[in-house]
Amino acid sequence: MSFFIRILLLISLITALMLSAGCSSLKFNNMVKTGATTAVTYAIAGPIPAVANLAVSVGVDEIMPQEPQIDQIETKEQSAAYIADSLFMNALYGFLGFLLITNLAVPYFTRKWGYNQAKEKYKRRHDD
Repeated sequence: MSFFIRILLLISLITALMLSAGCSSLKFNNMVKTGATTAVTYAIAGPIPAVANLAVSVGVDEIMPQEPQIDQIETKEQSAAYIADSLFMNALYGFLGFLLITNLAVPYFTRKWGYNQAKEKYKRRHDD
């Protein structure tokens, strides 16, 4: 596997684990904040401080979640925002599933099938 595919696999697995745990760091506001600070840290200091910044930002978002409970919703605007956030998370789940299937599962199986076909073709050619 190439380095890019391994990194993509690692990021996908970490994100899937975080989503399955119901992480609050994947809310839109927290993702924008974490992404912006990590990008600035990477541009100024390099990759190691950027990874450290990312880990600390995600940890802080998980320790101090700011998610409103359903019983705290009092207005139509709050209910619309809650529904929009739920739809965003469902779209994110769907997109990550799509990425996992198209970037990991499909290439793995097509590579495996292609290898088996080539092996059979080689075997038939040398058996004659």
